[in-house]
Amino acid sequence: MQRTLATILGVTAAAWCIAAQADSSVLAVRLGAKDAPALAKFYEAAFGLKQIDQVAEAGKPPTEIIMRYGATVAAAKAGNSPEFLVAKREAGEAPGSMAHAIFHVSDINATVAAAKAAGATMKGEVASVPIGGTPIRIATMTDPDGNVLEVMELPKGTDHLPH
Repeated sequence: MQRTLATILGVTAAAWCIAAQADSSVLAVRLGAKDAPALAKFYEAAFGLKQIDQVAEAGKPPTEIIMRYGATVAAAKAGNSPEFLVAKREAGEAPGSMAHAIFHVSDINATVAAAKAAGATMKGEVASVPIGGTPIRIATMTDPDGNVLEVMELPKGTDHLPH
């Protein structure tokens, strides 16, 4: 009887612990900008993001531009991709050295070319780095406001990093 009771309590406790952990996924990326609307235009030109909303006081320029992927603004608003937030950086606040966005791209060479044409500055060359034993093509750059960006091209048929 004691063994049965201990087993039931143990299984119940294990189930409770598993249920207490919430599912999670990437919700958004936030980067600072000297001029949020101007930097949002960079992300539209370089990566195809669309503005779906903004934060602004009446009569003042936006302090935050909210963007998402979609073929059109309507599709981006209806979509469920993570949001990309471009927020006004306070005067004197330096771009974050660690915080950055990582984009999964299908053609790293085309993406790098588009980003450079839109004003990005490369930090080195496109490199192949083994992650989980799989070669991943990676490029790092800065946007026009100095935020670090990373782009990754996964092997064809792969939709996530092999960890």
